[in-house]
Amino acid sequence: MLIAIDIDGTLLNTEFDDVLPQREIRAMEAARLAGHTVVLCTGRNKRSAEGLLELSGWFPADLPLVLLNGATVWGGRPRRQLANHLLEPEDITALVALFRRFGVAPMIYGADSDGGILHHEPGPKNSILTIYLDKRGHTVGAIVEVADLLAAAPRRALEVGSIDEKERVLALSAAVGEELGERVKVVNTRSLMGGNKYYWAEVFSAGCGKAEGLRTLREHHPEVEGPLVAIGDNYNDLDMFAVADFRVVMANAPDDVREAADLVTLPVQQNGAALVLEQLAAGVYPPRIEV
Repeated sequence: MLIAIDIDGTLLNTEFDDVLPQREIRAMEAARLAGHTVVLCTGRNKRSAEGLLELSGWFPADLPLVLLNGATVWGGRPRRQLANHLLEPEDITALVALFRRFGVAPMIYGADSDGGILHHEPGPKNSILTIYLDKRGHTVGAIVEVADLLAAAPRRALEVGSIDEKERVLALSAAVGEELGERVKVVNTRSLMGGNKYYWAEVFSAGCGKAEGLRTLREHHPEVEGPLVAIGDNYNDLDMFAVADFRVVMANAPDDVREAADLVTLPVQQNGAALVLEQLAAGVYPPRIEV
């Protein structure tokens, strides 16, 4: 069995915690010991995900990773990069200009090979983005402020993104679709901070996604057989739900994400993902937890 698990809002109550709960760690390890393949499918980049796992004291050498919503995929034995979807330099420039036009502060996430540095500009930012940058600076590091992203944007980048009010994010995302079309993929997710008011606008190279990342892992791990169980909580998990055999959604997810579930488990604050993993580790499939 392949078990794909989101991190933020699923394993981690991101608004309050900086390390994975011990119960979730024990449950993932139990699933692995039972012969299942556990893969983390997250919106975090490599530096952020690895930092979290190292701080949590759990980072198996053979743990596959689908990162930045599928922009990069790491797997194999030994673990190596299996996929790397970079934005075109001209698209990076166009995206920075579009974000500015809509009053959304752009951030650029550099390539893994360049250290996964987050670049942003000085200037006013909304309170949620300010909290995000401050927290990331303390827990992850690798943040660089540049005077002008149009003049000093990295030539190799995996994402241009930001956090802002939902209406502004949706308007920006629509404009990105109109102007850049099929060259890029836009992902909107609800921020775990700021209630329902703030959303992520994230733009990646076309053709990447959590589902595509899982397909890549399957290709490189033909020994992994059985059903795909996906566990998540947000809109960026919908594409992996679409290819999963069994979909588990956290009770803290938005209503329309919960509609995709075969099973709704307890919220992240009550270790809902661990409950499911414990059942899978014990041989219970499909899991039967209800809320």
